Amino acid sequence: MIKQYLILMRMHQWIKNLIIFAGLIFSEKLTEPALVLKSVIAFFLFSLIASCQYVINDYLDRNQDALHPEKKSRPIASKKIDPAIALFITAILLPVSLVLAYILEPMFFALCLFYFVFNLTYSKYLKHLVILDVMSISIGFVIRAISGSVVIHVSFSSWLLLCTFMLSLYWGFGKRRGEILLMESGAKSHRKILSEYSIEFLNHMMGIVATMTLLSYVMYATSPVTIQKLGTDKLIFTIPLVTYAIFRSLYISFIKNVGHNPTMAILKDKSIIIAGIIWFFMIVTIIYTNSYFHIPNLE
Repeated sequence: MIKQYLILMRMHQWIKNLIIFAGLIFSEKLTEPALVLKSVIAFFLFSLIASCQYVINDYLDRNQDALHPEKKSRPIASKKIDPAIALFITAILLPVSLVLAYILEPMFFALCLFYFVFNLTYSKYLKHLVILDVMSISIGFVIRAISGSVVIHVSFSSWLLLCTFMLSLYWGFGKRRGEILLMESGAKSHRKILSEYSIEFLNHMMGIVATMTLLSYVMYATSPVTIQKLGTDKLIFTIPLVTYAIFRSLYISFIKNVGHNPTMAILKDKSIIIAGIIWFFMIVTIIYTNSYFHIPNLE
């Protein structure tokens, strides 16, 4: 039962919450152990709260999931775990996590609580509204980013928030596209909102938001405010990696057709993982040792 509950928590989805560390990294606080510890604790608490939300979602969607070729294997849909037991464990884990979030930082607690309530609203209403269903998912990513900044009392770039919003929109539309392709004629019976989408429409949406994601990151990397705040203009050298990662994601969605589960697609794609690791080390090196990247002005 414990094993099935851990599967139900979808711990692989915790990768989404890594964005909580963005505020720590880009505010040049990565060398402060106390703030690093707070960010790590925030990451695990937010992840636990998000996992509780997944359990509730699976409980509410158990009948529809039973008709899905992949989701039917989920613990509740497959009846590998009793729904009542799953809810009982969640009823203990959720309030404990929220109390610890409040002790860590009251504003962080407020954002966690808002995230949880917002996702309940999404599960009940918003996921049935075309376009707003995907935008709601994106708002969840923005809340994650803001939470990471709030817990260590730093500001977060509006360009990075916009980039986060657009990137998650891309994943959301890609997920809808992948679901339609995976389910084919049965897509509408599994999730009625899919009847409001078409492959052609989603292709356009993905192209638009992919472009806006890249543009947002370029604007952040080259912004005079960013250059002044970080004391370096060398973030521009990370743009090719971000460009490659976005193009690779488009390739995965349009050629490999595995966009119905963006998280697993990323975790299984070595190219994106390598690009992400290189990007991370470049960001840390440029921000924290930017003197090593001094390039003479050729003008």
